[in-house]
Amino acid sequence: MAAQFEFIPNTTDFQSTADPLVIQVREAVAGTYFKYRFILVVKVGGVTIATLKTHPLSATNLSAVFDVSRICDDYIGPNLVNANSTAANVLTLGRTGFDPADIIGASYEDQPARQFTLELGHEKAASATGEPVQSLAEATTTLLAFRDEFINEGQAYVRGDGGFQLSDPAHNFLSSAPDLGRDSSFGATWGKVREHRVGTNQGYTLAFGAQGMTASHFIIRGYNASGATIDTATLSIAAVGGVLAPSSDAQRVQYLGVGPLNLKEHAAQVSNSNLTTLITSASLAYYEVYASASVSVNQTFQDSVVHRFTIDEGCSKYERKQLFFLNRHGGWDCFNFDQRSSERLTSIERSQYNRPRGNWDSVTGSIDWTYSGYERGVTTTNVSAEKEVRVSSDYVEEGYSLHLRDIAVSRSVFTIEGTNLIPVIVTDSEYLFKTGVNEQLISYSFTLRLSNRPRLK
Repeated sequence: MAAQFEFIPNTTDFQSTADPLVIQVREAVAGTYFKYRFILVVKVGGVTIATLKTHPLSATNLSAVFDVSRICDDYIGPNLVNANSTAANVLTLGRTGFDPADIIGASYEDQPARQFTLELGHEKAASATGEPVQSLAEATTTLLAFRDEFINEGQAYVRGDGGFQLSDPAHNFLSSAPDLGRDSSFGATWGKVREHRVGTNQGYTLAFGAQGMTASHFIIRGYNASGATIDTATLSIAAVGGVLAPSSDAQRVQYLGVGPLNLKEHAAQVSNSNLTTLITSASLAYYEVYASASVSVNQTFQDSVVHRFTIDEGCSKYERKQLFFLNRHGGWDCFNFDQRSSERLTSIERSQYNRPRGNWDSVTGSIDWTYSGYERGVTTTNVSAEKEVRVSSDYVEEGYSLHLRDIAVSRSVFTIEGTNLIPVIVTDSEYLFKTGVNEQLISYSFTLRLSNRPRLK
């Protein structure tokens, strides 16, 4: 009797490798042979990456369980590169000098979501000492895995529902931007917005799952401080670099340049007059973005939650520090730190030797040995140090705590300098969830160490 799949994760929705990806298999009738065991072959892109074997649970329970999460996780990584201009990062999507006509890009080099093929078989032997013979690929299935590092506080795993693949008003971009309880300006029935704060001279990017999405457009609407509409613009996903029906792992997660700089420079390049009007308006207070199955602005076609970008130029006397970080869903978010920042050098190390003073090599019959007072004895040959930066946020609402927690536990954090990303490491070993009751006005600080040592000489 051939081996068969009993239970597999959904084959069309993203499954997280943060928790077990359990594959349950069985054989309906026990085989009359020796050395029986199941064989599960895991492939990506047609290439075998792992072969797993296990016995049935017992002679009467002909089932077995495989966990492929760690295997899949090894072949998944965050994408940082602008696929349209591969010498640049995703923050440059739509920007002048980086293929501004394409404001959407696919993944490049590393793939944050991949399709894996699972082939199930078994092996048997004619006798207890006989050579086992394999029977492979008796059943085949696929799954889509991605790295979702959310903390679920020990609760049962609830992802794998396609919630990051835009086809429903409740689906979200791969962003941890907070819900602070405010209704969308499109209307209260459109749901609560996810909040971002950004300056007009800053970029931003939102990642989204494109596999299985029904969205075909992004709708962008700008508002003034009183909530009146300035203008509404649409982006046809397929026309600005996106792919509606992914056919490769690189296309399963895509990136939308959605910051004011991305939108402004893209709008000028493609002559999108509506987008130009709203994003360059002197009265622009905020704009909202959502995915739509139609060019029409109608809740019937809403395929994602609404994200709001509030214009915040900062009013602090200190220089703004913007952090770009990999969030818990495998996408990228930004946050501005407008209060006091400081820099220091730590772990300063010096290579030294003791140099004898004097003119040892120039002594002659007419030149006596002597030395000058300025000559060094102990001499430094090399100095190395670590550079640290301490950044502090402006006062924020309590609801930002989970969003900022992602910075504390992120595997990949950068500071932004123009269109360049400077890799840093967060060195804080703890993170305090602050509340208005305990801390009154809430501000967060992080200590960052440059990932690469500064060049001192």
